[in-house]
Amino acid sequence: MTFSDAAPSRRRSKKRIVLIGVAMLLFIVLIGFSGFVFFMKLKFADFQPPASAANVVVTPVSPVPFEEIIEAVGTAHSNESAVITATVTETVKSVGVTEGQFVEAGAVLVELSDEEEMATLNEATRSYMRYNQLVKNKLGSAAERDEALASMEVAKAQLNQRRIVAPFDGIVGIREVSIGDLVTPGTTIMTLDDVDPIKLDFSVPERFLSALQVGMTIKAQSEAYDADVFEGKIYTIDTRIDPDTRSVRVRALVENPQGLLRPGLLMKVRIVRKSFEALAIPEGAIQSSGNIKTVFVVNAENKIESKTVVTGLREPGYVEIKDGLSQGDKVVIEGQMKTGPGAPVNVVEERSVEASQQATLGFAIERKKDVITPLDVSSKTSNTPTLSTQDTSDETVEE
Repeated sequence: MTFSDAAPSRRRSKKRIVLIGVAMLLFIVLIGFSGFVFFMKLKFADFQPPASAANVVVTPVSPVPFEEIIEAVGTAHSNESAVITATVTETVKSVGVTEGQFVEAGAVLVELSDEEEMATLNEATRSYMRYNQLVKNKLGSAAERDEALASMEVAKAQLNQRRIVAPFDGIVGIREVSIGDLVTPGTTIMTLDDVDPIKLDFSVPERFLSALQVGMTIKAQSEAYDADVFEGKIYTIDTRIDPDTRSVRVRALVENPQGLLRPGLLMKVRIVRKSFEALAIPEGAIQSSGNIKTVFVVNAENKIESKTVVTGLREPGYVEIKDGLSQGDKVVIEGQMKTGPGAPVNVVEERSVEASQQATLGFAIERKKDVITPLDVSSKTSNTPTLSTQDTSDETVEE
């Protein structure tokens, strides 16, 4: 065989090798695709209802109050506040109030030494009385009497400068001077605050300016009184927008009859834009898969139906339902993991939305208390508290 005859033979061999390789590759791809299809069928197979009914807890869908709010952080200020100071140089003669005492306007807070001013006033008073009597007897001039009266009024004013009085009703703060101290003009003696009502100042982003109105209700909380909510109303909105923060300053008045709120207190503010009622369910009833939210509903035959819902506003423990459910639908809130669409269930308890919210919040508070454990003796040198690693998985109802 010549060289020219061998070349076509080699080309045919190469073609056969290529064809065999392609066939093997297609076979491998086919086997892999078949396995993938089989796996997906197993994964997404229709749910097979269990033979026995699972125990579940349900909540009937019902309307509950909601609030559209704007959140801010504010600082408490006195309704009226004054730093009590002296206007003359003198020693403290007596203090007429105690720290923390409520005083009315005009009450004497501090008296300064006034012996010289008292003597001057007595002399001026006697002089005025003499001139006044002379005028009555037509033995003196009215001009001299008026001059004596003016001297007496000046002596009274000088004496009054030694008596420092409360300019308004309020609570006395910590005293900064003691009896015998020498005070000068501007020396701080004490503070006086009117704290009922309290003024609460906070800033709101300019994008909410159109939603702000005088008279709107606000709810405020402080870490000092974590469980208490203090309600008030907006009574003024600043006329200017801060160009640096792009926010507007708002002031609200909060009733403070017990004096719990103090000037300077930091508070979290919630401005109630709108109050309304809407259908709601506990948050724990919702199952999310991407953007799709579903819930399990127990129908009249005590079987599970899966319904897609559209949610709205959220409050602690429950969420607004805009679409997908009707009032009275019984939504499963515990036991979802043991059942599925079409499965029979046994309703062991029925809770209202409010009861479910209280149970959820109470459970969260107890878990929060248990998270931080007290430091033992061996950890006294460390400033970092030890955190427990308790299981926080959701509780379900046993069959």
